[in-house]
Amino acid sequence: MPRPEKVAQVQALKEKLSKAQGLVLVEYLGIPAPEMVELREFMKEKGLEFRVIKNTLTRIAAEELGLEELVEYLHGPNAIVIGYDDPTVPFRAVRESRKKFPQLKVKVGIFEGETLPPEEADKIADLPSREELLARLAGAVAGPVRGLAVALAGILRKLVVALSEVQRKKEASS
Repeated sequence: MPRPEKVAQVQALKEKLSKAQGLVLVEYLGIPAPEMVELREFMKEKGLEFRVIKNTLTRIAAEELGLEELVEYLHGPNAIVIGYDDPTVPFRAVRESRKKFPQLKVKVGIFEGETLPPEEADKIADLPSREELLARLAGAVAGPVRGLAVALAGILRKLVVALSEVQRKKEASS
C-alpha cells in the first residue's frame, strides 16, 4: 500500500505535468550542490520550475497522464524544467544553462504535448517567444495601415488645398 505522502507527491507532479506548456527532462550528474542552487535561481528568474525528481514517482505520474514517451528516459539522476506560459522558455533556459553547466544533458523535451528528442531541443530554443511573435504580427499589420493613413492624409491635404483655391478664386471674382 502506497504511503499517503508519496500519493500526494504523485498527484502534485501530475498536476504540474498536465499544466506544463513546455518541459525539458535533463540529467544533472556532476553539478555540485552550490551550482545547483545557482541553476535553480536562474530558472526561477526565467519563470520556470526546476525540480530534481524521483524516477519512480515521475513514472507513475507520467503513465497516469499518458506520457509513456517520457517514461523511457526516467533512469539515472534527473531534473525537470517546467514552463507554464511560453513553451519555448524552458528550452532556451536549458540551452543557456548548458553554457555555464556543460554537465547538464537534455534527455527529452515536451513542447505543447509533443515529445522531442534531445537534438530537437535546440531547434525549439531558436523559436521566437510568444511576445516576439505578437510584436512581429503587430508590425506586419501596422505597416499597411500606416501606409493607408499616410495616403488618405495626402488626399485630404490635396482636397483642402483645392477647396481653399476654389474659395480664394470665388472671393477674387466677387
